[in-house]
Amino acid sequence: MADNPCEQKKGRALGRTAVRVTVCAAAAACAWPFDGPAWLAGLVPSLSAYGALLSVAAGAGSLFLLGALAAALASVVSPRVFCRWVCPVGTCQDAITCRMKRRTWVGRVPQMGVWLLLIGTGAALAGYPLFGWLDPLVLFNAAFGVVRHHSGAWEWLAAAGFPLVLALALIAPGLWCGKLCPLGALQDLLRYPIRQITIQPAARSQENAALSRRIFLGLGLGAGYRLVLPPQRQMAATVIRPPLAGKAARFTRLCVRCGACVRACPSGIIKFGGVGGGWASVLAPEVSFESDYCPASCTACGQACPTGAIPKFKAEQKVAAPMGVAQVDRETCLLSFGRDCGACAVACPHEALDLVWDRVEMVSRVAVKPKACTGCGYCEYVCASTPRSIRVQARGEPRRV
Repeated sequence: MADNPCEQKKGRALGRTAVRVTVCAAAAACAWPFDGPAWLAGLVPSLSAYGALLSVAAGAGSLFLLGALAAALASVVSPRVFCRWVCPVGTCQDAITCRMKRRTWVGRVPQMGVWLLLIGTGAALAGYPLFGWLDPLVLFNAAFGVVRHHSGAWEWLAAAGFPLVLALALIAPGLWCGKLCPLGALQDLLRYPIRQITIQPAARSQENAALSRRIFLGLGLGAGYRLVLPPQRQMAATVIRPPLAGKAARFTRLCVRCGACVRACPSGIIKFGGVGGGWASVLAPEVSFESDYCPASCTACGQACPTGAIPKFKAEQKVAAPMGVAQVDRETCLLSFGRDCGACAVACPHEALDLVWDRVEMVSRVAVKPKACTGCGYCEYVCASTPRSIRVQARGEPRRV
């Protein structure tokens, strides 16, 4: 005797729920800071086809795109399969709104996800991926940025996106997933050619014309942001970026603010940045040596980054591309007051600091060898003066951001 269709449907629903809960728990385990492989911290955002599209448009491309490519191909075969089975944000939203009826006005809200997708892509082509931080997997991953010691205001700001999406689900269930999410809109566009096969020629022509207009306007608006908010042309290089991050313009262009490097850093020196590097670098990771330093052998941030903003690197490459160079403030250095110190010169693992005798002032001075300094921050970390008299400064001339 055949099973009851209602029972079959209920069984499929329970099976889908079990899969979604398992995937969501696995995503949370990957995003949670722990002493496992560094690449797990960036695994969740690396699965987003939307993030991969922005990265390619901004000029990056590597093996990290393979997971997103698989998810994109699955969406072509089955409508929004990633949303319905994998996305942890959608699972969490459904969990808190499972007994709520969807507001009828939500169905009348215009489809904004497509516009966010197109404008973001156009901006990425112009040099800065606007709305990349609206990727649901980025929001989910960044929410775990405060699960560590010494979390500051910028960490809390980066983590606020995911709770806000959940709060929106309580006010308007289905609004985010159905109308606003750019990743969902991209999945719809990936199935667009298949959809065109099933409709009448007249309707097909009308939809093609409407989509062409959207693409033209969306990409144009995204690329035109430079006219409205031009970059500051000569900003001093005051912000220290993670190892091998390269030029500020490239880093802020590729970084989606997912926080993978922040959580993967075993020393806890990578933090979400503020406005010190200009408006375009808000929430882009910065390095601070207040609580620790960067060991020469550590490559965790490069392994964790899912977009290529911090490329995967080896320890010897890190030493060859210093983050900065130490600078000494003689007015606050304890040696200037005849105090016995020299902790920075003793601690430096690269022998980039020396104690020299000042015959004029008759005191010892700390001398920095710029070519030997890697900007690891050990000297700043062990400095005994308050405020610290030795600081690592970013290398290079003033640069465009």
